[in-house]
Amino acid sequence: MPYITTQDGTRLYYEDRPARNAQRASGETLLVIHGLGSSHYDLADFIDDLSQEHRVVLYDQRGHGDSDRARLHLNVRTLGQDLNDVVTHLGLEGVTAVGHSMGAAATFSYVNQYGTGRLRRVVAVDMSPYLRNDGWKGGIGKGEWSDEDFHSDLDRIFDDGAYGSWFIAKTLMNPRLQELSAQEEAAAIAAMRKSVDPLVFAALWYSLFRTDQRPAMDKIDVPFLYLMPETPLYSTVNTDYIRDHVRGGFTLADDFPGTSHLLLSEVPHEAARCVKDFIGNS
Repeated sequence: MPYITTQDGTRLYYEDRPARNAQRASGETLLVIHGLGSSHYDLADFIDDLSQEHRVVLYDQRGHGDSDRARLHLNVRTLGQDLNDVVTHLGLEGVTAVGHSMGAAATFSYVNQYGTGRLRRVVAVDMSPYLRNDGWKGGIGKGEWSDEDFHSDLDRIFDDGAYGSWFIAKTLMNPRLQELSAQEEAAAIAAMRKSVDPLVFAALWYSLFRTDQRPAMDKIDVPFLYLMPETPLYSTVNTDYIRDHVRGGFTLADDFPGTSHLLLSEVPHEAARCVKDFIGNS
C-alpha cells in the first residue's frame, strides 16, 4: 500500500488515480477528503465517478481507514498540516479540494495555515467552520446542539466508542437510522466496533467543537461550492456566513432530495455530477 509519512511520523494511506477516460481527461486534479469515522471506502462510488474524467487523489485521515492509528496530534490544526503534507509530497498544484464534513474542516485548517496558493477551488459538503453554538446558530444540529449535548457525546464515546459513534450517527448525521430494528442496530454497532477507534473519534470530535475556523473563510479567494443535503447538519446561518466571507465566489447546491449528512454515499453520482459541473463552470 502507498503511504505518505507526515511531519510527526504518521503514515497516511493515499491513492493517486489518473483519469480513466484518457480522451475525456480534463487535466484537473481533485483531492478528496473524507469525514470523521469514515474513510475512502465509504466514498468509493463518488470517487469512481469523478475519476472518469479527472485525476483524483484521495487519502485516509490519521486514525482512519488504512492510515496509522495515531495517538498524538489528534486535532484540527494537524489535519490541515496532514493535508499540506499530501499536497507537498505529491507536488500538487491547481487542486480542487473536495472535503466531506471533517474533510472540509481539514481544508479550512489548511487554508488558515498555508493559504490558497495551491488550490483552484474548494468544495465543502455539509460542514460549518465552527460547530459550537455559543452565540451563533451556524453550528451543529442546525444551531441547536448544546455544550451539554456535546459532553454527553463524549461520555458515550468513552464508555463504548462504537455505540457512542452510532448514537451521533443516528441522532445527528442521519435520523432515518432511528427507524432500524433492534437487530439491525446491533449489527451496525458491531460493525462500528471493528472500525471506530474511541480515542481518535473522541479527540477529533472534541477538537472540531473547540476550533473556530470562521476566520479562514476570509482567506478563501478561490471559487467555493457548498453541497447541502435535504436534511443537513447545519442551517442556512452557516451557508450565509460562508457566502458573505469567501472572496472567490460562492455556489450553493441543495437539490438532493431524500439525503442526509451522508449524501456522498447516498447519491454519489448526483453529487459527482454537481462537482463536475462546478469545475466546468469555474
